[in-house]
Amino acid sequence: MSTASQSTFADLFFMDPALIADPYPMYARLLAENPLYFDANLGMWVLLGYAEVSAGLRDPRFSAQRIAGADELPPEWAAAQPLLEYLARQMLFRDPPDHTRLRGLVSKAFTPRMIETMRGEIQGIVDDLLSVVQARGEMDVIRDFAYPLPTTVIARMLGVPERDNDRFKHWSDDFAEFLGTPQMDAMERFGQSMQEFTDYLRALIPTRQGDEQDLLAALLHAEENGDTLSETELLANIILLLAAGHETTTNLIGNGLYALLTHPDQLQRLRDDPSLIPSAVEEFLRFDPPVQFTSRIAKEAMTIGNQEIAQGYEVVFALAAANRDPAQFPEPDTLDVGRRDNRHVAFGFGPHFCLGAPLARLEGQIAFATLLDRLPHLRLREEAPPRLANAAFHGFQRLPVAF
Repeated sequence: MSTASQSTFADLFFMDPALIADPYPMYARLLAENPLYFDANLGMWVLLGYAEVSAGLRDPRFSAQRIAGADELPPEWAAAQPLLEYLARQMLFRDPPDHTRLRGLVSKAFTPRMIETMRGEIQGIVDDLLSVVQARGEMDVIRDFAYPLPTTVIARMLGVPERDNDRFKHWSDDFAEFLGTPQMDAMERFGQSMQEFTDYLRALIPTRQGDEQDLLAALLHAEENGDTLSETELLANIILLLAAGHETTTNLIGNGLYALLTHPDQLQRLRDDPSLIPSAVEEFLRFDPPVQFTSRIAKEAMTIGNQEIAQGYEVVFALAAANRDPAQFPEPDTLDVGRRDNRHVAFGFGPHFCLGAPLARLEGQIAFATLLDRLPHLRLREEAPPRLANAAFHGFQRLPVAF
């Protein structure tokens, strides 16, 4: 097993359990050595510094279109071709003008007003979930709370029956696993999961062609200057909203609660002053973000700092390392629920800034406010709960607590 003192970013991809659990000492070492370096084991450049990452995410010389075409795939990836075709239509993996068009259309449906109308419903879901477990005096935060909350919210927004939530978890977990650590021996499973996902959505669409006031109906009717989403674009971006929304918010809640329970001074500070809940959620996102990195392709040769990056190279943007950069954040390894000027990059930066950020923030704020109010004696039942076996999506497999 490698150690933080000798490991490189590639070790995350090779699933080193120690780094999956706590990559931050490695990030600190790499940052101190050079905020941009070439990882020979990955064959990619890695950007770690806050200034470099935030600037790079806004730099039009980097392309988000990093999904391989059928002619570029190794034979063992053939089963995942349907999945890759849908990925390539998601706005996450498109450049302007396609990205601008897709985001504009989806934004017409996924509006701040629609999200704000969900406040009461989110509170009701949170209350119901805690009522189920409160008499037991214990729960697995992931299974009983952090997973069902965002899954139920986005399913209701889309008009999906709650009885199908477990199917969505299965499909979105496969999607997140593929994005975070694509395993060649699991390509058939990933492809099958995507086929089931899209078949389900195709059957659901005809039921939403009328006057329903939900997100799916709004996406179907989104229009700008006569332009609408094609069926493939619609399916691809619904999958993105479902899977990305579930995975990131689940991990925000799990990571944030673990951070609080292992920093009792900050937990008490938040109990004493609940007005700090919004800044605490931002600090959880900075301190232990649900998404550790993203990547781009260099569309042309460029110089960053003192490094020459050739055209065509993939560049990893280490969001989690940038969020711990001492040049941007005083005492970056300290959890501070009242941290000011917290311009973290957990939701990305620039034109691909996470469209679902307002919903994730709202869910997080309601979740933490209610947890601290209703469960005053929260404590961990497991000192080191197991982390997800995923390089990109950082969270827990389980998080047992008592109260």
